[in-house]
Amino acid sequence: MQVDQSNFNSGALVPLIAVLSNPKSTTNAAGMDDIRKVINESANLLHFELDGVETMDEAMALFARANPALIIVNGGDGTIGVALQSLLYKNPFNVTPPVAFLPGGKTNMTAADLGMKGDPVKVLKNLIKMVKAGELSERLTTRNLIEMDLGDGGTPKVGTFFGTAGIVKGIYWCRENAYAKGLPNSLAHVWSAFKLVSSAFGLSKDKAMMISDPMNVVVPGKARISGQFASVTATTLDKLIMGFKPYSNEGLGGLRFAAIETGGRNVFRALRGILFGSFGKKYIQGVHTRRGDDIRIEGTDPVTLDGEMYTPLPGKPILLKGDKTLTFVKL
Repeated sequence: MQVDQSNFNSGALVPLIAVLSNPKSTTNAAGMDDIRKVINESANLLHFELDGVETMDEAMALFARANPALIIVNGGDGTIGVALQSLLYKNPFNVTPPVAFLPGGKTNMTAADLGMKGDPVKVLKNLIKMVKAGELSERLTTRNLIEMDLGDGGTPKVGTFFGTAGIVKGIYWCRENAYAKGLPNSLAHVWSAFKLVSSAFGLSKDKAMMISDPMNVVVPGKARISGQFASVTATTLDKLIMGFKPYSNEGLGGLRFAAIETGGRNVFRALRGILFGSFGKKYIQGVHTRRGDDIRIEGTDPVTLDGEMYTPLPGKPILLKGDKTLTFVKL
């Protein structure tokens, strides 16, 4: 843990910025010295480096005593999820400050959706400049969050993107193959997506990558869907990996849900709908899309929430809720 208060001038006119870093996140592992340099050269920044995500609540409690105008989370999607969980369930703030993100991991979907892409150092400098210029209030936006209850009696996990079926298999394949070869993140994601589509069309040796075990999905009052699926997703984001915006804003509810049935034709129709803007807006055979605040998933396939993997407990459905919000910065 590192707490750096050397440049914190209490009572100064410049609002205080609190920066929370996970030095073990993928990008940070090689770039933390550059982040530290920017922080050390900037006034009115409070910096906390996590010893592990289990020190997240300690960091938030420290920040609450300092009363920052902005919290910047410097880490990957997993770090972001733990930070959001802490703010929802152990929030020490009287008034929760807005949150911004640095893209410190491999995928960084949450950060990218809010316009924080590219070099984390440049994003940090832009955020500091924005706060000092008094433009923070002009950049605020509200986002719903996903609360995922695994039925294990623990605190629900919090994030912005849930997936199962081919989504999880694609993540595993990407980590074990594309990332292992040292490819740039964008190229690794394109290759992994191509691998999944090839599997769905029967053009790959592994033809089961986009075939789930039997699964039941319930969106209360809106749908009950049973069968095997190529992919199942729920998100509160506008943009997903590679900048795709597959969901419409139609309907009510914080969660945007989509399930694509197995089979090359169904996957092809879904991809065509995404490319031409009909996904989630018009009926597409083999594709189910809904909006809602609650989703119940019964199955045995592993699931992911913001890149972290979980295995369903036998006989326990996974419950997703999307009715809670926090305020974020959008660049």
